[in-house]
This record gives sequence, structure tokens and C-alpha cells, in this order.
Amino acid sequence: MDAALDRSIRERIEVEKARTAPPPDAIAVPQIPTGRYTDPEFYELEKAKVFGRCWLFVGHESEWSVPGSYRMTHRSGAPIVVVRGQDGVLRAFYNSCRHRGAPVTRDECGTARRLTCQYHSWSYGTDGILKTVPDSRSFVGLDKDSLGLIPVRCEIWDGWVFISEDAGACPLVEFLGPIADQMSEINGPGMRAVGTQVHQLDCNWKLMVDAFLEVYHVRTVHPDNAALLYNDQSATVSMLPNGHSRLTVEKHDIFQDFPMVSEEHDNPAIPLLWRQTSTSFGIFPNLVVPVDTGAFTFLCMWPTGPATTELELRWYAPEWSGDEVPQEHLDRMELFETVMAQDKANMAPIQASISSPGARPLQLGWHERLIHHFERAVDKFIGTDALPPETAMSDQLDDYVEAI
Repeated sequence: MDAALDRSIRERIEVEKARTAPPPDAIAVPQIPTGRYTDPEFYELEKAKVFGRCWLFVGHESEWSVPGSYRMTHRSGAPIVVVRGQDGVLRAFYNSCRHRGAPVTRDECGTARRLTCQYHSWSYGTDGILKTVPDSRSFVGLDKDSLGLIPVRCEIWDGWVFISEDAGACPLVEFLGPIADQMSEINGPGMRAVGTQVHQLDCNWKLMVDAFLEVYHVRTVHPDNAALLYNDQSATVSMLPNGHSRLTVEKHDIFQDFPMVSEEHDNPAIPLLWRQTSTSFGIFPNLVVPVDTGAFTFLCMWPTGPATTELELRWYAPEWSGDEVPQEHLDRMELFETVMAQDKANMAPIQASISSPGARPLQLGWHERLIHHFERAVDKFIGTDALPPETAMSDQLDDYVEAI
């Protein structure tokens, strides 16, 4: 781990614990218009300009274990199939036959040598190339080489798989910036999927993201679990390029009394700072990854409507022997599920409140500035030309973005 970063975070934790007023360099965080959470037109802009352009997490490469294995994803809006080719390369395509648009697979996951449309049996290789056209005699000038499946950008970083519908998007590692190096220390290769939990929420997707960009709520919402484990007064936050973020808090001594998260399950591959603290990385737009000592949770907030969200929790852990999931990982999932239930209970009431005639712009504290940073990134992807002026975010915090 970079020594300067280690020293900086440790020093900032001590400053946070000691301060009794806003830091000398702090400014009043600009308010957030509530229309960003309620306006259907703004929601459509986010779907097209943010989710249609950004890199989105879809899994770990181990989930496509053999050639021909495929998995569907449609949470970004478009049906996309991610498949490992017979050559071992992982690729993504729109799930749409080039004949008349029927899907080339209707299963969520599986293994196949060919992707075959169930309407007229046009068949494609796992590399997306059109292989077979029944009754091809009826097609004048048919050029199979030009009728392959439409590709979607697919890149792997340390075993983690991302896709982007923007053909002109910068490379994934460039988009991630300093997070790429820092999270690489988690040791992505050699991971294995533990399980997935999916929750339907009656709130805008950004409300759920906001909950993971601050720890101000921990003592109120999680008094019997997270508040016992973490010192919210030590919270150190970093606004990183492209809307990404890092949030680090000190662990309380009682942390060691929780068997499923105690030092006996520490992963020595993880740098000491990440083990001595709890650090959460926010990867724009919709992914939050808390760094744990023995298992990792990828939380994805998928928008399904202006006031509805699908929260997907995907659990991974270092490779283990046998088929049965170790109990410690199941215990972690259960503990996290308890925490999530407490967060979820707030979402629908907040959505109803900010949708009412009495709603006013949201007031943020300095310790909640990651929320403003996140919203500012939304604006940058939408673009000033398309952005409704009444919902635009101030650029006052742009100078606080850190390089590492």
C-alpha cells in the first residue's frame, strides 16, 4: 500500500476524532434540489446519460467458469448477455437476433456452444459471429460476416467484470482512477461467489446510494450493530475523480467480539490499514464496496423507476475447498441483512416526504459532502446542455477532489 496514503488516512482519522467544529478549510455544502429524486424527466436523463454511458458492475469472472457459460443482465435497461467464448475470452452482446430482434437466449444463465434465436433458429457462436441461417436460399446477398451480434464493451479489472454501452467510453481502469490500485489490494483473482440478495425498494436509486456515502445515520439507525462496531466520529472521506469516493472509519474494540468479522478471519493479503479500519469504496454510478477482512459485498443500486429501485447485494470470498459455503460467510450475510433491513425501513418514508408539497432542498453537512460530489458527477455525465437549470448542482466543491 502507498505509504503516503496510509499516513494521510491515519492522520485524518485522528483529526476527525479530535475536532469540535468544522475543519478550517470546510465550506457550506450546497443544497440538493429534491427534484433530482422525484422528477420523471430527470430520471430518464440519468438512465440515458449515466447508466447508458458508465461502466457497470456485472460480476466476477469466476461466475463464467467454462467456455460457453453465459449470464444475462438487464438491470441497466437493455437486455445484455455476457458470455465466455470457446477461446476463453469474456464478451458482452445485446440479446437481440440480427434477423428480427428476438432474444438469442431466454435463460438468465447457462452454458451453450451456440446462442440460438428461438423464433427462426438463427445461431451465433459464443464470439457473436453468425454461424447458421436456416433456409438461407431465401435471403438475397446475405452476408453473415456483417450480421453478428451487436457487441457491448466488456472489460475485466482484477477479476471483476464491468460492461458499458458507450462504445466511446474510456478504458475501465482509467475510469476507476486511484480506486483501481487501492482495490486491487483486495486480491480480486481467486474469489468465489457466495450468494446474492435482491431487494425491491420504494425510493429513488440515489437515496439508497446516499445512505452509503455517510455514517452520520449510524448511531440513530444501527444502534445495536454498526454503531457498536464503528466509530462514526472518525469518518474520513475522500472525493475521487469521476464521482468515485472513499470513506474510512475506525473500528471499535468490540469488533473482535463478533466471530464472523474478528481478526481470526482476517485475510493477510489485505493491507493492514484496510484491516484496522472499515473502508468503503463508492464506484460511480451505483456500486458500493465495503472492504471486509474475509469477504466482500458488492452493493448495486439499479433504478427501476423514478421512485423505485432494485438493490442487489452480491457476496464474494476467497476461494474455499468443497461445494458448501463456509458458515462464517453465511453469518456475515445474515448480519449485513439485519443492517440493510434498518436502512430499507427509512427509504420509502423519505421518498414520500421529498415528493410532497412541503419538500425543500436538502441541507448537507461537511461530513456528508460525498453526496454532493456524487450528484455533481451525475450532472457531468448528463451534460450542461441537457441539464434542467433548476436541478443543477453547484461546482463549489470541485477543488476538493483528491488525486489519490
